[in-house]
Amino acid sequence: MKNTQLKNKLATVILGRSGSGKGTQAKFIVQRLKKYGVRHLETGELLRSIVKTDNLTTQIIRQVMKTGGLVPGWVAAFAWLRELIVYGHANKHLVFDGAPRRIWEAELLDEVMRWHGRSMPYCLYIDVGAREATRRLLARGRSDDTPSAVRNRMKFFQDHVLTVLKYYKRQGRLIHINGEQSVKAIWREIDRTLARKLGRRWPRR
Repeated sequence: MKNTQLKNKLATVILGRSGSGKGTQAKFIVQRLKKYGVRHLETGELLRSIVKTDNLTTQIIRQVMKTGGLVPGWVAAFAWLRELIVYGHANKHLVFDGAPRRIWEAELLDEVMRWHGRSMPYCLYIDVGAREATRRLLARGRSDDTPSAVRNRMKFFQDHVLTVLKYYKRQGRLIHINGEQSVKAIWREIDRTLARKLGRRWPRR
């Protein structure tokens, strides 16, 4: 399927360790694209929306989330696919915050974008080391940020998300951002880099 009107719609993936501040930077991108039509696909928010329905599957998902566990990849993929298929956001700029987290999910996202006639996603990697990310998570004191849960998230990143980053790098679609600087400095780096990569497709203000 081809839709030339969608060719200039951006799909941006933001990845990084838990505690890297990717959600904050995603909101800056969404704000920049707001007047052009944008959907922020934040994995945690989408999952919380799904578990408002009560059935066997959502009960299991809810329990996993409550204990700080990691939901299966097919659940996360369903969450963002639902936004496109059911809620009709495929005609907007898309900001994927925390997904894809597995190589098959990255390939699926590419297939979906290609089917819609959209450009392939760029991936912004907010690079914060495991030690600093762990410190940040434990300092914020959330009930699901137990030491064991944080260790599991760091291990998952090492085992799975790094593979996704390599996938984007091989295709020339990875943008590496130093996440261990101030929030404003990170945003300035993202803004400059996207302007250089995307040209007129990236609004300056």
